[in-house]
Amino acid sequence: MKKEEYTVKLIRLSSDQKEFHTIPFKDGINLIVGKKKDSTDKNTKNTYNGVGKSLAVYLIHFCLGSNKITAFEEKIPNWNFFLEFEIDGEQYKVRRNTSKQSNIFLNDEKYTLKNFRKRMLELNFNLTEAPKNMSFNTLFPRFIRRDRASYNNYFSYVVKEQEYPRLLNNAFLLGLNIELVQEKKKLREFQTATENMKKSLEKDPVLKEHFSHNNDTEIEINDLQESINYLEEELESFKIANNYDDIEKEADLLACKLKELSNERTLVESDISSILKTLEMKSEISTEKIISFYENVKVEIPEMVNRKLNESISFHNGLLEKRNLRLQKELKKCRLELKRLEDKISEKGDSLDKHMGYLNTHGALDEFSSLNRVLNEERIKLDKLLEYQKIMKTYKKKLLSITSEYSEKSLETQEYIEHNKALLDKIKSTFRELTKEFYDKGSGIKVESNDGENTLRYNIDVRIQDDSSDGVNEVKILCYDLMILLLQLNHKMKFVFHDSRLFSDMDPRQRGTVFKLVNKTIVPNGLQYIATVNEDQLESFKDNYEDDEYNNIIEDNIILELTDESDESKLLGIQIDMKYEKEK
Repeated sequence: MKKEEYTVKLIRLSSDQKEFHTIPFKDGINLIVGKKKDSTDKNTKNTYNGVGKSLAVYLIHFCLGSNKITAFEEKIPNWNFFLEFEIDGEQYKVRRNTSKQSNIFLNDEKYTLKNFRKRMLELNFNLTEAPKNMSFNTLFPRFIRRDRASYNNYFSYVVKEQEYPRLLNNAFLLGLNIELVQEKKKLREFQTATENMKKSLEKDPVLKEHFSHNNDTEIEINDLQESINYLEEELESFKIANNYDDIEKEADLLACKLKELSNERTLVESDISSILKTLEMKSEISTEKIISFYENVKVEIPEMVNRKLNESISFHNGLLEKRNLRLQKELKKCRLELKRLEDKISEKGDSLDKHMGYLNTHGALDEFSSLNRVLNEERIKLDKLLEYQKIMKTYKKKLLSITSEYSEKSLETQEYIEHNKALLDKIKSTFRELTKEFYDKGSGIKVESNDGENTLRYNIDVRIQDDSSDGVNEVKILCYDLMILLLQLNHKMKFVFHDSRLFSDMDPRQRGTVFKLVNKTIVPNGLQYIATVNEDQLESFKDNYEDDEYNNIIEDNIILELTDESDESKLLGIQIDMKYEKEK
């Protein structure tokens, strides 16, 4: 590799506050060491924390356009920090004020954070426009891990970074085709949108009722069409009577009158029946019957009594005859009344029939409106079901199309992987060469097509055999980051910066190997490896080095020492308790 191929390096981090310890950067290894005043102090309360090693990482991010760091504004107001760096042989100087963090100055030219990041994206990654989920602030952290969570996994650099942007940014720096990544994301989004559309349709009140009854859409559509046809025919033949209400009232009155006449007729028919029964009764008393009665009892009837008896019987028979005549007259009168009532009933009945016939062939405006309302409701239901049916058919076609496109894109990705074997071999071999310095175990990076219905186009798997052992995760992180730097794919970055967190769980021999590896791979290529380390971390592997070797690799490359001796010996030169890891 040629030195001139790498064109972005750090030169100096400084401040306008004289207390601040300027950090000068150089080619090769750069160590910022945290020390105890008394190296023999065994008090666990006295640690290397708080001297400013990790703060240096945050200050570089701050100078290169990180989000607002509220703690800086609160604890060190109106401090100006400067970061000098070189890109393509040209020097740049950034200035940012802790109390005016919305603006940043590049070579004394004022930028908003948005425009500054856009400028840095172009200078460092040759991108005038970045795809969604990719920016300077997502790419730059892959060369200087900042937060504690950044050291949990080799693939994760940004706090709470989702799987898709994590893959997109890493794939870009590995030189992989990110258009395939973007296309799968769009395909998945389209699939999700289609599924959401279906769910939204099912929430419609008409369709919700349809689904709650588990109705068959085709059958319900047929039933609605029949109902609509019937209602349309009814409305087409419907005749609106302007005086419908008046006629309906008259019909009601006629019906009442008919009931009254019918009741009267019943009374007259009852009277006639009673008269006829009375006329049928035989109430005459004959003289012969009376005489026969007396003879039977052996009693002689005197002449005078006989005469009186005849007179009484004659009188009684006269009364009966008069009664019968009266009843006959009454009967005739009742029959005439009955005839009158029947004529009236017939007349009123004919009139009622005419009214009802009219009402049956005509309707009121309210009834017409009601039919129209029902028809419109049925039409709306039908339209919604037809639309639903149409969309469901489209939905099924789209799903089939999406499934087919997933397969096509997976095949395209597989072909891409096969046709770019040289690139993948270079990635694998670079990583393997780095890990060989630590382990005799097999290691490698596997890039495969992810064929699942998700947003991830590639499966990128970094493995070291027996990677459950202590320190393997840290070795993965180190080798992966160095690999990205050495490959120089899609970026101009010339440095990698690691915090002392990386070395915490490493075996002392592994720590020693880290710096030998860096000295072997980074230094000859004119690159920068910057690290913050604790004094005890360095002492832990000192015995594994030759004296000259330790001096050349470690001692000669310490660019700054920070101690707990006093506030002045810390990075800021003052004592401030500041929680700066969480950003707004």
